[in-house]
Amino acid sequence: MKQIKLTTLCLFIIVGALWPQQAKSQYRIKDIVPSSKGDLEITVIGHCFYHFKFNRLNIYVDPIPNVGDITMLPKADLILITHDHRDHFSTSVIKFLSKSDTRVIASKSCIPKMDFGEFLENNQQTTFKEIYIKAVPAYNVVNLRPDDVPYHPKGDGNGYFLVFGDKTVYIAGDTEYIDEMRFFMKPDIAFIPMMMPFVMDEDMFVKVARKLKPPILYPVHYNVKLDSLVEKLKVALPDTEVRIR
Repeated sequence: MKQIKLTTLCLFIIVGALWPQQAKSQYRIKDIVPSSKGDLEITVIGHCFYHFKFNRLNIYVDPIPNVGDITMLPKADLILITHDHRDHFSTSVIKFLSKSDTRVIASKSCIPKMDFGEFLENNQQTTFKEIYIKAVPAYNVVNLRPDDVPYHPKGDGNGYFLVFGDKTVYIAGDTEYIDEMRFFMKPDIAFIPMMMPFVMDEDMFVKVARKLKPPILYPVHYNVKLDSLVEKLKVALPDTEVRIR
């Protein structure tokens, strides 16, 4: 794991961009999940930008601009970055949300773009306070660019498993169904992406959901209406609560 000292906080500048349909979510919705060590508060701010609050710790995943008023958000204790694509990664937002002791953990693909933080490669693990963190693979197998290069090459990006007390959260990052999922721990809560051609279509999404069988499932990263997906999930996973945010 590579570690570089966090530089002085720079002026935050919001750069205009257009994100997919899910980006501007009803980010005021807060879901509470009890754990053995306190409540886990979950807010989907938009796209793949999430806020977890646990025992007064504020944790963000893939913070980006243009998904709500981030000036109202509390400063971060921990920030996780899955990969360096602009709909997941913004140095200005990371620095805006950071304070002097914020810990920033990112994937290998972010190394050329960051002069601060730490970098976890696939299958590396660490802890933050009482929270266990494991980086897992996230990549394309089927969906390729016109030059046959994957949109998300193997080894560049991370998914993350986070353990809050007795509750395990899986943050998939940008991935398709991959063989490594056979060996993943079983999550209580999963955030899984759907958007063609970059990650999964509906059928692959359902395949991943059936493999993991999370009691709580958040579809994320989508740019279409989810009625059809929800109906398929009701059949495939009748005991899973699908949360659309």
